[in-house]
Amino acid sequence: MAVVSARGSPNSFPSPRLPPSPQPRPDAERMFMRGGSSRSTGTSGSLRSASLRDIDEEAAVVVADDDGGGGKLYVAVGKDRKDGKSNVSAAQSLGLVGGDLKLVLLHVHQPADRIMNGLGCKVLASQLEEKELKAYRQIEQEEMDRLLNTYVNHCRSYLKVEAETLIIEKNNVANGIVELINQHRITKLVMGMSSFSTKRKVPKSKVAAIVHQQAKPYCQIFFICKGSLGCTRDANLGCTKADSPRSSSASTLSDETEIPTRSVSLPPGHPGYRGSPDESFLPRRSHSVSYPSSGLITNVERMSPIAPQSIHVKTTYCSPNSSLPSNEGSSSSSLKDSDSLDGSPVPASIISYEEQQMSMVENGMHNEVFERLQQARTELERSRKEACEGRQKAERDLFEASMKSKARENSLHKEKKEVEEKLTKEKSILEKEKLQIYNELQKANEQRAQLENKLLQTNSLLEELQQLQGELQREKEDALREVEEMCKLYCNRNFASAGEVSLTEFSYSEIEEATNNFDGSREIGQGGCASVYRGFLRHTTVAIKKFNREGAVGEKEFNDEVEILCRMRHPNLATLIGLCRDPKVLVYEFMPNGSLEDRLQCKLHTEPLPWRMRVRIAADICTALIFLHSNKPKSIAHGDLKPDNVLLDANFVGKLGDFGISRSLDLTNTTVTPYHRTDHIKGTLGYMDPGYIASGELTAQYDVYSFGVVLLRLLTGKSPLGLQSEVEASMSSGVLHEILDASAGEWPLEHAEELARLALKCCRLNRKDRPDLAKEAWGILQAMMNEPPPSSAHPPKAEAPSYFICPMTQEIMRDPHIAADGFTYEGDAIKDWIQRGHTMSPMTYLNLSHHELIPNNALRFAIQEWQMGQQQ
Repeated sequence: MAVVSARGSPNSFPSPRLPPSPQPRPDAERMFMRGGSSRSTGTSGSLRSASLRDIDEEAAVVVADDDGGGGKLYVAVGKDRKDGKSNVSAAQSLGLVGGDLKLVLLHVHQPADRIMNGLGCKVLASQLEEKELKAYRQIEQEEMDRLLNTYVNHCRSYLKVEAETLIIEKNNVANGIVELINQHRITKLVMGMSSFSTKRKVPKSKVAAIVHQQAKPYCQIFFICKGSLGCTRDANLGCTKADSPRSSSASTLSDETEIPTRSVSLPPGHPGYRGSPDESFLPRRSHSVSYPSSGLITNVERMSPIAPQSIHVKTTYCSPNSSLPSNEGSSSSSLKDSDSLDGSPVPASIISYEEQQMSMVENGMHNEVFERLQQARTELERSRKEACEGRQKAERDLFEASMKSKARENSLHKEKKEVEEKLTKEKSILEKEKLQIYNELQKANEQRAQLENKLLQTNSLLEELQQLQGELQREKEDALREVEEMCKLYCNRNFASAGEVSLTEFSYSEIEEATNNFDGSREIGQGGCASVYRGFLRHTTVAIKKFNREGAVGEKEFNDEVEILCRMRHPNLATLIGLCRDPKVLVYEFMPNGSLEDRLQCKLHTEPLPWRMRVRIAADICTALIFLHSNKPKSIAHGDLKPDNVLLDANFVGKLGDFGISRSLDLTNTTVTPYHRTDHIKGTLGYMDPGYIASGELTAQYDVYSFGVVLLRLLTGKSPLGLQSEVEASMSSGVLHEILDASAGEWPLEHAEELARLALKCCRLNRKDRPDLAKEAWGILQAMMNEPPPSSAHPPKAEAPSYFICPMTQEIMRDPHIAADGFTYEGDAIKDWIQRGHTMSPMTYLNLSHHELIPNNALRFAIQEWQMGQQQ
């Protein structure tokens, strides 16, 4: 019976332990065919041999053509879409994608071992319930599917190739890639790496290095680094077939079906003898048997396991020295060889004795030969029976395979018919859907035409808006260009640091010229540490503050005020324009209406402030304090709030000045409220917080106390000493109207009482009982300002010019700012719009070129002047 080996050659028995041998000689070939082939002359045997030979040849073709992953290009992709797309693009740029190679995206899915639970903590996956773990794994699977779909769409859209996906779930990426190489016999792989050794031409990243070392030798790997080929690992083609799964399986099959060896030793000189040169051409199962027995050699050859074979027996005499059964007397009279062979006469007694001995020998040999022949015949019958059974089994298997093939063919034919019928039905359904879609498309085209008409109208309006925006943009650019030219023309050097407002540094000669060498007639104010002069500097009226103190104290006060004012700008803070370091001089914007103290005392015969203006000035002070207390990263306490340090501009807008003793507040681990501790108590009597005097701790509540005293002064116009007790007594007696400042006009009693209660609450001794300026005080003051006047003498709010109205809030602007689109908005409104993530203009709906805002001071002054005119 023929045995199919890994190479598919029939009638051969595998011998994996023997080295390959040269081509056998003709006589060895005849013995090989005689011992292992059938002698039957029927056609069935030849057809069966041919069919088995065809099967062997097909198996050899399958093994030879099985190239594993040789017809595919595998590209390893991970969670990083950028790196994965870079690897695929690099594979295409190297010319690996296309041709006969199919593109396969290889991905190692790593399930998370720690998962976020409902409490926001990460726990081990084994500790979660099965339902929660299953839901999380489903989410991971969906994310992985979306990731791979992104890669497949990228290959289809940009690389114009179709890609398959190959996924394995593994905790270690490198082990997963190596396992996929082994399972699918991948011969071409592209993967990424973070870095590689230029000297050794091997990857240095962990995953790539492990794959480089542990991958099978037949796999050729291209390592991509930053979108280009970094290094490669060539394949060792000599190891391909050695590691082939089919080869190993075929070898196993041959080993299992190998016929056990039943041969015995052959005599020297026989063609099948192991010591002869032809031993490598003989099959391991020998079909010739030799029986040596007392000089008699009998050779038996089994010609076929199917037909009985003839047995050739050749008898020879023993040599004279051979031992035969005889006595010593006979040996002395033994014949010579020459007498036995040349036919010379021999005595009759000797001849009869020899014949008797020969007859006994022949009978014994015949019996022994007969027994051995019987054994050989029995063995031949058993072998023939086994061969017949094997042949019948092979025929049955072949018949069953043929029947299965026919059944499979019938099944496929039936499935084909069903698929064709299904396709016909689906085709009819698609035709109906096509007609329906065509009708809907016509309707959509009609709607599209209508929308296009509307779009044309919108585009015309948009062009007009763009033209208007262009004009405003050109005006803005011209204004910025003029500002830059003025800065280049008049500014010698700017004083600024990172995150601070740019300040101009003036020379001392300019300061002297602006103040007429600090002429006494130019002095407009004097404090404990500095004097203030009115000056005309670079075509602008300014207030010049010269520090009188020398040494470390004067230097510290100067630096503190510069440091605070350099880091902030606010409409209700005095604007610092520049400075001169030697001597120590600060240049502020000029306030035409002086200080609040001057107006309360009506110095230089100025008119008293009406109560509405006083309420607005109190609101300005409150706004400035809220800005200082909410400063980041550290809040700031003014430390010397009083009417002398509240300056009034041309529109009577209140602005805080004199930051000489202002301090940044620190927050420690042992405190809840930021504070600044000092041993040198500074301030003005009557406005100082009693808690600050007792403890030396300066907090934001210090300014709240001083603000309460300023409110009482705005109400009564009296001195701050003892004013709190006097107001409390009048409130208790119900005669508050008697101590109100009559020069402010007729105070509405409910407003006066509410303002007095707010002031007394600010002046409470316990700091925790004082109100929050942003949450409580500002709301009260804003309600008073927004209340319309009782008479109709003042024009309503709607009569204000349209350019005073914010396009977002539809209210008169208090702090107008110009945005990148050229429109002016309320500062808080446009800042909130940008902070919420909007990138387009609220007017033109076009993207803003930048998010910088420019204060529109000219418009703000115009609005304030108009409001002053409305109040008079």
